[in-house]
Amino acid sequence: MKDFLKQARKLAYDEVDKTGMPLRLHVDLACEVGKRLAKELDANEDIVEAGTLLMDCLIGKAIKEGRLPEHTQMSLDRANELLEQFSLSDKDKENIRYCIFEHHGADKFSSLESEICCNADCYRFTSIKGFSYAMRYLRDMSFEDLIKLLRNKIDEKWGVLSLDVCKKELAGQYRILDKFLATLKE
Repeated sequence: MKDFLKQARKLAYDEVDKTGMPLRLHVDLACEVGKRLAKELDANEDIVEAGTLLMDCLIGKAIKEGRLPEHTQMSLDRANELLEQFSLSDKDKENIRYCIFEHHGADKFSSLESEICCNADCYRFTSIKGFSYAMRYLRDMSFEDLIKLLRNKIDEKWGVLSLDVCKKELAGQYRILDKFLATLKE
């Protein structure tokens, strides 16, 4: 698993370097939060790390090709190519796939690790730290487009949070960001 994680991180960072998306700081934030949650909730930390590294690994390519709605499947396809190069158990491979496939939410998550990846992804925009990264690195967008994007992302991510620990951690930050964005529209 150690070698697989090394290659998953390389893939994620190489794609960030090629396309500028997702933000490297967002990849690292989701990974750090995911690993912390895995420890707290007694989940498989390696699976969560793999999921957070790979869940958006081709989002930059999808954006550049005008295929954003397909980014999850594109990332899953690329992760499958990588998974086939390693002798991980079928159970671990399947769990990593669920982490990628369900990172935007699910009616019923296939695993605790998948739910953790989804919730960790939310910190990219619903935490003040992740929101600040986005404001800094997406500053080349028009102000109106940036505010619209951030408004959509914080609401989307707040809506898919499912773990009580994450809701509790992010509730105050979400309210601050919500008020901040509201004042910018006035």
